[in-house]
Amino acid sequence: MTQEPEHVLTSEETDKALSKMVKQGVAVQVKTTFTESVFLVGFALLLNAPNTVIGILAAIPSVTQLLQIPSIFLLEKYRKRRILNSYTQLGNRLGILLMALIPFIATGEVGLLLLIGAMFIQSVFTAIGSPSWNSWMRDLVPPDRMGRFFSTRMALMGVVAIVASLTGGYFINSWLANTDPSNLFGQLSAYSVLYIIAFLFGIMAIYYTNTTPEPPMISRHEKLSYSQLLAEPFQNVNYRNLMVFSAVWSISTSFASPFFTVYLLDVNYLRLDVGFVAGLLALTQLTSVIFLRLWGRLADRFSNKSILQVTLPLFTIGTFLWTFSSVAIYYGFLIPLIILIHILNGFSAAGVNLSTNNIGMKLAPRGESATYLAARGSVIAVTGAITPVVAGVLADIFAHHKIDFSLSWLIDGELFTLIPAYSLSGIDFLFIISAIIGIYAIHRIAFVKEEGDVDERVVIEALIAETRRNVRTVSTVDGLRQTFEAPLKATKRGRKRKKPVQEEPIPDDGSHDEGQ
Repeated sequence: MTQEPEHVLTSEETDKALSKMVKQGVAVQVKTTFTESVFLVGFALLLNAPNTVIGILAAIPSVTQLLQIPSIFLLEKYRKRRILNSYTQLGNRLGILLMALIPFIATGEVGLLLLIGAMFIQSVFTAIGSPSWNSWMRDLVPPDRMGRFFSTRMALMGVVAIVASLTGGYFINSWLANTDPSNLFGQLSAYSVLYIIAFLFGIMAIYYTNTTPEPPMISRHEKLSYSQLLAEPFQNVNYRNLMVFSAVWSISTSFASPFFTVYLLDVNYLRLDVGFVAGLLALTQLTSVIFLRLWGRLADRFSNKSILQVTLPLFTIGTFLWTFSSVAIYYGFLIPLIILIHILNGFSAAGVNLSTNNIGMKLAPRGESATYLAARGSVIAVTGAITPVVAGVLADIFAHHKIDFSLSWLIDGELFTLIPAYSLSGIDFLFIISAIIGIYAIHRIAFVKEEGDVDERVVIEALIAETRRNVRTVSTVDGLRQTFEAPLKATKRGRKRKKPVQEEPIPDDGSHDEGQ
């Protein structure tokens, strides 16, 4: 803890720092893509992981978020956010290294225990580093560029995620195609290669983190005890309403999202290969990239709450559409349905991810963002920890249950099924539960107050107008190129700005572990 925070940064120094944070985000995204989602689930399934274990893996990051509360002690004691975050990132990388070594140590149940341990190590250090990262970014990013910077950073990370998903999926498919199916070590080794690459990009992210200047940490005027600090966010009525919404939405997404990939890879009538599933994830990311800048502009123009009132229902509809898969395969439009779901999820998730985290940072009082975000993160942690485990247990129970709806005709006492209309089985029940809870989350966001709120119809009208402009832009090859170059150009344009840095609340960029 020898590095001291810098002086108040000039506009030019801030622009250079933000440029480094974009590069850091790119490195983090490669690391994250190769160690989570389809590549984590695929690795776990090779180790014969049941749905319960998949649920545990999904719950670990939420469980460990509770460590944000005691980590505030470290932040307040040392007040050196850059070096503290660098140390926690290094601990996270050790967990990735353990993942890469699993095939060489053990498989089966022992291998699954090691995988759970590796995920636990990564998540522990991510949680400890989150308050320092959130506080640092809040003081680093100028308030008049919050929507544009965070949406730009997320958009560029989305482009990287697309490339990494497709490359990783192609690599896994090629490796497995040339490996004897009975050779489990050979199959698992493919994932070890990806995890080693993820480890190297993770080290690169630490370099960018450690060389980015840190402005002085803002101090509150009055001194409060630790218990008073922790109680304060819960005494703030508006922020408490936000935490209730966040908890409900966490339950909704935790019931479904951990099992999307399982559904595609392991359900009997699907069993798609890893490469195709990675391509679907890339499609989701591509859709998010195209619309992230749009949501960022609309959030700056209206409010984060206004964006959520439009995107939350769309995301919930996307979750519900998964339950039509069994009927879709009967009528021959399964793949089009799955593609539609991923496009809809990419479109809506871009606005949800940007706005849910931005509103949390924006509503936190000045000088107290670390405490408020840690409190909100802990509430989400409790719900996000329990829900995936419960969902995993329910998935195993529902695997033996099925409900069919169809149009039938009774003729002379004999029943003839004319049209299979709808069917629920196994994981389908989780998607139904998730959608119902999501509807309640949409109700809860109405209780949160944010400056700039407008009726969702106003946002939809603006969205339609902006979308038309986007379609005209990307309808040409040159326009598509500009779409992907826009994030880099936006960061370069920021360097020309000479306005003094203001110290106002800055939103998070979409995820508690972006800096890890």
